[in-house]
Amino acid sequence: MKFSPKLPKLNVRTRDQKRNTNEKGLIEFTIFEESGGYVGVCLTFDIVVEGNDYEQVRKELLEAAQLHLETVYKHELPEDLLNRPAPQEYWDRREQNLQSARKLHTTGSERHSYSKDRVLQSAGAVTA
Repeated sequence: MKFSPKLPKLNVRTRDQKRNTNEKGLIEFTIFEESGGYVGVCLTFDIVVEGNDYEQVRKELLEAAQLHLETVYKHELPEDLLNRPAPQEYWDRREQNLQSARKLHTTGSERHSYSKDRVLQSAGAVTA
């Protein structure tokens, strides 16, 4: 099992902090083992992916979040869709991951910032 220890600090952002906007924001993810497989959760958009391979779950979760952002931007959907936090149980699970990470020097949680221009560029759309 290979974890990507990319978090510079292990401070926990709660589900009620700073709102994402149509221009920029922060997406938070956590991946944990459950029932012999992995569960990946985009905590910011309440997207859940399951699978048997950690890297595959991570890839599918990142793709799902990217597609969510593209859909919101391309169809000019309400900003509220960028702030649809997962249920508290998943945020609690993230906290457990971070607590374990402090002991093991690994983490199953990530943060990615985004901007509207970058999302639309990667989707091949032209921005005005």
